[in-house]
Amino acid sequence: MLMRRKSGQRRRSGATVVEVQVVLVVFLLFLFGLFEYCRFIFFLNISTNAARDGARYAVVNVDKGNDFDFTGTTYGGVPFASIRDYVDNRIASNGKMLENYKVEIFPCDNAQLALATPIVTRKSASANPSLPKNPTAPYTGEVAWNAASFGERIAVRINGIYRPVLPNFLMMKSTYDMNIIVTANSEG
Repeated sequence: MLMRRKSGQRRRSGATVVEVQVVLVVFLLFLFGLFEYCRFIFFLNISTNAARDGARYAVVNVDKGNDFDFTGTTYGGVPFASIRDYVDNRIASNGKMLENYKVEIFPCDNAQLALATPIVTRKSASANPSLPKNPTAPYTGEVAWNAASFGERIAVRINGIYRPVLPNFLMMKSTYDMNIIVTANSEG
């Protein structure tokens, strides 16, 4: 049995291909955007946890030397990784997502933290010149990372440049400045 077309219908085989291509492009843009956003959130979670672990590691090791933030040491025959190495190990291979990142460890200025909108800033030696100076920046007046007394805050900051995998394809910015700061109360 042959079916006949009505006189108003025409063949539209090429229109279907064009419609599929348009829908596929929009779908792929959405899918890659979702992947990139998930990758960003994943890295943000990894680096925040690394900073949190580093801050906890710093506050329980305030009895170590002033250079322990960047130099590992041995106490009682037990090796201890420096705070920076500890944070780097927590970030692991995900550190490749953040270009030129650096880890900073410093005691916080309590006056700035007590503001209505807290600001995490370095504790200065100007208020108390007897505090030990930061050995990595001795001329800046910064206090050593372990100069925080009991209950004061020690901060770990990770900052660098995050670069999306497909920035031009998704019309995103090509780089994002990341600045992750975590503080913890000193136990020393």
